[in-house]
Amino acid sequence: MAIAAVRRRLWRGLGTAAAAVASGTDGNLLARLVSEPECRVKATMEEAASSGTHRDGAFWEPLAAALLRASSPTKAHLILEWELEKLLKENIQDCEPYSRIIRFCGQTRNATLAMRVFECVEAKGIQLNTNIFNALINAFLSAGDLLSAMTLYESMEDMDGCNPNSATYDAFICAFSLLGSGHAMMSWYVAAKNAGFTPSIQTFESLITGFVQLNMLDDAKTIFEEMIALEIKPNSTILEASLEILYRKEEASRVRDFLKRVSDGNWELNKAIVVRLTRICLDGGEIDEMEQLLALIQKGPHLSSETQLHHGIIRFYAKADQLADMEHAIYRMLDNGVVFMCPEDVEVIICSYFRHREFDRLDLFLNRIRNLFKLNRSTYDILVAGYRKFDLHERLDSTIADMREAGFA
Repeated sequence: MAIAAVRRRLWRGLGTAAAAVASGTDGNLLARLVSEPECRVKATMEEAASSGTHRDGAFWEPLAAALLRASSPTKAHLILEWELEKLLKENIQDCEPYSRIIRFCGQTRNATLAMRVFECVEAKGIQLNTNIFNALINAFLSAGDLLSAMTLYESMEDMDGCNPNSATYDAFICAFSLLGSGHAMMSWYVAAKNAGFTPSIQTFESLITGFVQLNMLDDAKTIFEEMIALEIKPNSTILEASLEILYRKEEASRVRDFLKRVSDGNWELNKAIVVRLTRICLDGGEIDEMEQLLALIQKGPHLSSETQLHHGIIRFYAKADQLADMEHAIYRMLDNGVVFMCPEDVEVIICSYFRHREFDRLDLFLNRIRNLFKLNRSTYDILVAGYRKFDLHERLDSTIADMREAGFA
């Protein structure tokens, strides 16, 4: 029997590891569990359950997760054993509480305990379902036992009420993505579609990030386009991977298309994506892309990137001597509460005004930033040199007086 084959493989030895994060625990009970010896863990849990304080049957789960976080995996597994013993003692016939234990075992890579729970469910004659099989498959995959996971999958196909579902295929796709097996990922993806399942966002995330890790960028792009065709909104992980594709393929020119899709689809950009897009746009020096990105993030939570973009756009127009566009960019930035951060950005503007001999407009600019930015020595030197060059003695004398007042000889 398939299950027997899994059992034989399992008991030949599987390592365990713990990694989980939990919140919402009972602080006092957790403190007791941490401080007490391992031999008291089950008794402490029994006392807590009997006190009536913890009416939620799954109150053990955040405690176990917290113990793992506190580097107490043995105590966490003792809690799982206690919960299993409690379910058996109460003769619980519902599969879900047992599945919950097995899912937790998957998080900690404890396939041994997961299989033990599954055997108890079998022994009690509880009706198995797809969810408990999926939980056990995930436990085996997390422990690196692909053969046992595959054996379980094959057994599911022959059992009523336990047929594989989309989550079953997702588990294998995710596992092979982490293992870096592109062919296996695609095989399971195709199998899921052939079985009539629509890929989930998790499926696409595993495929796209997996292909990017393998540097199979064309495959990653193909999968991304399939996801868009299904009108599935990409999450932050997928967007970061898509940006990585553009970067590696040196397709900076396609950033504009990427930004348009973000805008049209109302996709959310996290800080890491915004920072990287900002750097790509500034390095590329494409004004349309800088303006596009600024429009997307303006008045949002990305103040640092917004500031960099404002300055980059102003520098672009100043160096190109597009005064009207430069002034629009300057006053847009100031009206949005963003100020100049470094002298170089102010100096490139001053030089542009001097090249065009637009001295009155320069005065207006300096008056506007007077209380927002403190000029340094190099900026004053540029003003003095410019006013001298064009024999603007009144402005020169005023600037020298301002220099002295600012402490510059």
